[in-house]
Amino acid sequence: MTQTVRESASRRILVIQKAGDFREAHRRRMAGEGDQYYGHSYVLDELERLGAAFGEVAIMCCTTRERYSERLSENLVTIGANADPKTDQKHILEIVAAWQPSHLIVNGPMRFVLEWGLANRCELMCILADSFNGGPLHRLFRYRPLARLLNRQGVALVANHGLNASHSLASIGVAPRKIVPWDWPYLRSPADSPVRSLPAGTEGLLYVGTLQENKGIGDLINAIALLREAGAAPHLTVVGTGSGSRFQEMATALGLEAYITFAGLLPNERVLELMMASAAVVVPSRHIYPEGFPLTLYEALCTRTPIIASDHPMFRGHLLHGETASIFKAGNSAQLAERIRELLADPALYGTLSANSASAWASLQNPVKWGDLIERWLRLSQEDLDWLEDNSLAAIQK
Repeated sequence: MTQTVRESASRRILVIQKAGDFREAHRRRMAGEGDQYYGHSYVLDELERLGAAFGEVAIMCCTTRERYSERLSENLVTIGANADPKTDQKHILEIVAAWQPSHLIVNGPMRFVLEWGLANRCELMCILADSFNGGPLHRLFRYRPLARLLNRQGVALVANHGLNASHSLASIGVAPRKIVPWDWPYLRSPADSPVRSLPAGTEGLLYVGTLQENKGIGDLINAIALLREAGAAPHLTVVGTGSGSRFQEMATALGLEAYITFAGLLPNERVLELMMASAAVVVPSRHIYPEGFPLTLYEALCTRTPIIASDHPMFRGHLLHGETASIFKAGNSAQLAERIRELLADPALYGTLSANSASAWASLQNPVKWGDLIERWLRLSQEDLDWLEDNSLAAIQK
C-alpha cells in the first residue's frame, strides 16, 4: 500500500462502475420510494460525506438508459454514460477524462479504466465484488492480465467483497498485502425475525438475481419441471432482469406457466416481503459465475428463510449442507429438485436451517465497510495506513 501521507488539499474524486443509476436512486429517495437495490441510499450518503470532507465527488454508471450529468448537491455529481464497457470504452474514457479526477475508484474489474488511471497518474484504487473461478484458459487470458495490472505500484489498494472472494483474488496472483476484504453495513439481522417452521399448504420458492444462464436460473426452471412431473411442483417467483424473455419462453415450453411468475425488478423492501412469504430462497449459481457473496443470501439469512444453494466456491465455509443451507451440485437440476423436495417434506430440517441463520450470518460479518474503506484511503494518515494493513488479506492469513 502507498506509504505517503497525503495533503488535505481539495480533490476531484470519481467513482466508476458498470451498472446502477444513482440519479434514479436519488429521485426514489426524495420521493420516499425506497431503494431499488440494496445500499444505494447508503452509497449516496457516504459519497456526500466524503465530498464534504475531501473534495468534489462524482459517481458514474456506465450502462444507464440515457446520458446525463446531474449535480445532486454542492459536493456530489451523478453521471450516466449509457455505454457498454465492452463495446464503447472510448466514450466512457472521454467522460472520465472530462472530469479530470485526481482520485479514481474503479468498482469492478474494468481494465481499460484502470489503465487510463495509471497512464494519467491518478491516485487509484479498485473495489470488487467478484470471484475468479474457471479453468486454465480463464486464468491465462482473462485473470492473469488483470492480476498484473492490479499489482502495479500505481494501484494503491484492491478490495473485494468478502473473505472467500478475496482469497480467490489472491489465487490469480494479486498480492495479499494489497487486498482488503470489505462488506456493506447491514441494518437488519436474524435477531429481527423469528425462527420459522415449515409452512402448511402450497410452498413458494423465490429466486432473486440477474436472469442469465450462469446464474443457474435455467437449472432451477428445469428442476421445477422435474418436480411437476413427480406431482410436487411448488410455485416459483423470479425477481430480476436480464434475459427474461428467454427464460419465460423456456418455462412456457415446459408447460410451467402456472408454476412460475416472472416479477421483473422489484424494490428491495418488496423483495424482503417476498422472502418472508416464501418457504425457501434458491441461489443456483454455476461455478463460472463470478459471485462475491450475493446480497440475496444475506437477506435470506436476516429473514431466517431457509436457503437452497449451489456448491459455488464462494459459498463454501459459510453455507454448510444440512446445517445452514441445503446444498446441491451446481448445474445439476435433478439434485436441485431433490433438495427442494427434501426441504419441503422435512419440518426438522426446515427448522434447523431457519434457526441456524443467526450463526451463518454472524460468520459473514466483516468490520471493513465500503464508505469507511474509501475514507481511510483518501485520508491516509499513519493511523489509516496501519488500519488498512491490519485489515489486509496478508494480515488475516497470518
